[in-house]
Amino acid sequence: MDEILENQILEFVQNRHKKNESTASRHIHIRFDIEILDAEKFLESLTLKNRISKFYDEDYQEDRYNIS
Repeated sequence: MDEILENQILEFVQNRHKKNESTASRHIHIRFDIEILDAEKFLESLTLKNRISKFYDEDYQEDRYNIS
């Protein structure tokens, strides 16, 4: 995986967190112009490294991510 892009995604999640917003794979897809499946892989990688946490948002019916 591209470590530079992963760090940029982490920074994006952190910036959204500062605004009290969580992040979904669709946000990454739009912001970084990558496929949603690739966005999910980056987010899962960051989750496994305990850099972000994952939760299910009932309102949007999707997995969302926030800073751990």
